[in-house]
Amino acid sequence: MPKIFKTLATIAAWTLWLCAWVAFLFPFVSFVAKGYLVNVADAPMGYWISFAVAIASSVGAGFWMLVRRKLEG
Repeated sequence: MPKIFKTLATIAAWTLWLCAWVAFLFPFVSFVAKGYLVNVADAPMGYWISFAVAIASSVGAGFWMLVRRKLEG
């Protein structure tokens, strides 16, 4: 298998991993700063969507790391 596929899988995994952290940390800081941690029922839907995107990106990054590992072997 050409080395370019391993490189592309690595780039995809790291990009998704960084997107997951950004999708989690920025809304979480705002979530805590606005006091939604105490009263979760008042939190806007955008926070929950952002957390779902963070989870999906983390799963996608894990998938690409598995693909990368299979390309090594």
